[in-house]
Amino acid sequence: MPFPSWINETTLCANGQCNKPNSMYERIADIQPGYQWNDAGGYCGSWATQRAVLSKGAWISQQQVRDHTHNCGGHDSEILSCNIDEAWKNLKIEYDAFDFNKEPVPQTAAYAKWLKAQLVQGHVVAWMIMWSGQDYPIYNLVPPAGMYGHVEPVIGIQSNHPLNDTTVYDDDVVVHFTDGGVNTVHRPISTLPCKWAGMGKPADCGEYSYGVGNPYGFGWAAKGFTQDPKPYQLAALKIQPWEREPDTRSGEKPEPLAGTLTAYELTPGATYDIYRWDSVKEAFTYTNEYKKITFAATTDTYVYTDDKSFMSEGTTYYRVVKA
Repeated sequence: MPFPSWINETTLCANGQCNKPNSMYERIADIQPGYQWNDAGGYCGSWATQRAVLSKGAWISQQQVRDHTHNCGGHDSEILSCNIDEAWKNLKIEYDAFDFNKEPVPQTAAYAKWLKAQLVQGHVVAWMIMWSGQDYPIYNLVPPAGMYGHVEPVIGIQSNHPLNDTTVYDDDVVVHFTDGGVNTVHRPISTLPCKWAGMGKPADCGEYSYGVGNPYGFGWAAKGFTQDPKPYQLAALKIQPWEREPDTRSGEKPEPLAGTLTAYELTPGATYDIYRWDSVKEAFTYTNEYKKITFAATTDTYVYTDDKSFMSEGTTYYRVVKA
């Protein structure tokens, strides 16, 4: 879903929300912001998925996300709460989802606790938010389905308390992209809940233009990938160009992307292999044809710039494993 007509990134950055606050502790994924496709209902769910898996070392086109699920009420296979699980499973994404179907309402406190628990582990969360002033549910869906108007990647958390403290504090700050620009938004977790008056009524998020977690909370945390038989190292992918994926849905031509993979938590002196697969079907088949390089770690991180590009309309997965 695209922004409503009264929302833009300037609105979202009002009152300094795009200025990073000073906090004692933080964990923020090192991934790139950018712009979703806005046609066919908006590709926000696909874009949030794409950015989430970059943090785990993969590129997935926005169209590929839709192509791996079914229509459940939006524009063709627009990503909603009723089909995102299928898309992520079919794309071999390992994830944890907030159980909005079973959690008692209002889900505000439970959702905040779940969200913090995912972010402190370094998992990027695709959350579904409500716009203040927009009527819910969307698309004539039956709640909890349709109780949102946009999907974004939440990339981290800031706190004045150690991150192993599971308590949710009012001044904990969640960090997220908007899908519609290059800024990063910082929002105190205590300010997130909106009010909703009932079927067909608009959300009221007070002084903010959006919110989450009341009465329902929606979130999918990307943990890694399934169908992977080997232990692996944490790795994140950056791409060039990074700001906008060519919109093949509207007739733009795909382009080659250059990938730079950063592996983390390596053991100095150990030897590692980097694998790459360019399709969902092939992914995590550990044979020599998919091996890119072997390297010996000298520090706990390693940066690999791939000498072969991949096309923007596809899927590309990387893995770093001990040799």
